[in-house]
Amino acid sequence: MRRRDLLVGAAALGMASPLAACATGAASTVSPGATMGAAMGGGADDARLAAMLERHAQALRAEEGGGDRLADYSLAARARHGQATAQRLAELGAVNRAALSAAAALDYDTARFVYEAMADQYGRYGFSDINLRPSPYVVSQMNGAYYWLPDGIGGRSPMKDAADADRYLDKLNQFAVALDQETEQIGHDAGLGVVPPDFILAKTLAQIAALRDSSPTGNALTAPALERAHEAGIAGLDTRAAAIFVERIRPALQRQSEALAALQPRADARAGVWAKPDGEAYYASALHSNTTASYAPGELHQLGLSWVAELSAEIDRLLRAEGLTQGEVGARMAALDRDPRFLKPDTEAGRQEIIDYANQRLNRVKGLLSRGFTVTPDRPVEVRRVSPAIQNGAPGGFYSASSDPAQPSIIYINLRSVEENALWRIPTLLHHEGVPGHHFQDSVLREAGELSLFRRTVRFSAWTEGWALYAEQLADEIGAYEGDPVGRIGYLQGQLFRACRVVVDTGIHHARWTREQAIDWMVTHAGEHRDAAEREIDRYCVYPGQACSFMVGKQQIAASREEARRRLGARFDLRRYNDFVLASGPLPMDVLAAAVRLT
Repeated sequence: MRRRDLLVGAAALGMASPLAACATGAASTVSPGATMGAAMGGGADDARLAAMLERHAQALRAEEGGGDRLADYSLAARARHGQATAQRLAELGAVNRAALSAAAALDYDTARFVYEAMADQYGRYGFSDINLRPSPYVVSQMNGAYYWLPDGIGGRSPMKDAADADRYLDKLNQFAVALDQETEQIGHDAGLGVVPPDFILAKTLAQIAALRDSSPTGNALTAPALERAHEAGIAGLDTRAAAIFVERIRPALQRQSEALAALQPRADARAGVWAKPDGEAYYASALHSNTTASYAPGELHQLGLSWVAELSAEIDRLLRAEGLTQGEVGARMAALDRDPRFLKPDTEAGRQEIIDYANQRLNRVKGLLSRGFTVTPDRPVEVRRVSPAIQNGAPGGFYSASSDPAQPSIIYINLRSVEENALWRIPTLLHHEGVPGHHFQDSVLREAGELSLFRRTVRFSAWTEGWALYAEQLADEIGAYEGDPVGRIGYLQGQLFRACRVVVDTGIHHARWTREQAIDWMVTHAGEHRDAAEREIDRYCVYPGQACSFMVGKQQIAASREEARRRLGARFDLRRYNDFVLASGPLPMDVLAAAVRLT
């Protein structure tokens, strides 16, 4: 199924709906490789827009770094990115949207959303980029070069010959530069009054110290690469890598640590960005860019409360069917975490059993994909544990896509606590991060050959995370929990957890909840362990609004599906709808809804 076949609107073509045509197996009239504009008769205006966005995408990718070069993290680079964004927005404004085809207008609207959000964020403090997932703090327990780059540099740098070894060493040197560039911005933002909460500083300093004080050849930056170098017969790399770590990286980490430690006397426990300069406007901007929807913080807070109530009622019914009738829903779910049926030993062997179980469940859902899709790419993926070096600040699980076809993508599970990974919780994590969630989503996009470079470059948390949460529901719908009623409680707990995220994120940053208030609310209503809830709340503190993107995106995808079902009636095909959402590529939620209505 080609993306453009799906996005061509019935009104523009004067023909049957593409979704209806897909449902009946009718062939598309759009030829492979044709642009959407050409397919719809958009003409020169469409072509000019497509060329402009192609040029913009190339520039955006260059700004992010890639290949042998890391991104530029300096204040000067941030200023350049802001100026470039303003220029792109001005170029887009010169396009006559009314002259575009319906499909090209979707690309126009997508680009305008991106550039307006980026322009706003580059005018503020903190960290921002093409992901539209801003953080008021350049470095935190979940952000910064020390957090994001070691695994990629040490674990994914090619290591086949001496030339690869030299490129790897160059990246180590670049890593030291990136650290100092961030340290410069820490000082700059502190001068504006931007100081992370005291509990964020404490966690961040501990994690930086762990890398700084590690063995020069035994950390995430070096150990995996050196092991591959040894296997490839590359001699002498240990000594050269250790020298760079000791002489350049460790001092840069120390300078960053000192810059953050100097902020501690000014830090307090206020968790929300509301307490920072122009904080309420910062949150409104972050919420909009993350959800790609127009919700006021207070309105979204009330919606979150209603979603929590609905899901809690359904889980209560299922728990009662399992004989768990006493106490709050959260407490009864927590009781499942202590059930010996779902626990592995708190040992390294027990942790490996969890990983083995996860890989088995991942393979199980792969066999069900034909019930939910007609297009099922098969790219390798496996489950591994989060590195112990960062597990205290890391989320419960996350996905890391491989850029090398020869290497599998990874679903990471945080095994800091075995009890937090009771087996009834594992499948829905895999469906979210892996199949049919993020890994499947990434795989479809990689094989969508007609998706433009611009559409491959832009990213939206609501589309990405909304799909992954929708994928949890879809896994249930295609039979992933047949014969596993407790696993289905796990799926609903995952949905409840994301609804609770909406409540606590808006609570922290809008309603001015304290950190403890938010943690207590999450423990009580989501059935989360306190340690896990603490890590989650601290994540929301440094990424305002991002936690809301999951549920808002999922609700929009599901609502658009039901709208299409009502409109198409018996012609509606669930598999074709799911193909459509993925093949459409990343879109703001309002633009996705418009695309569905065009079909």
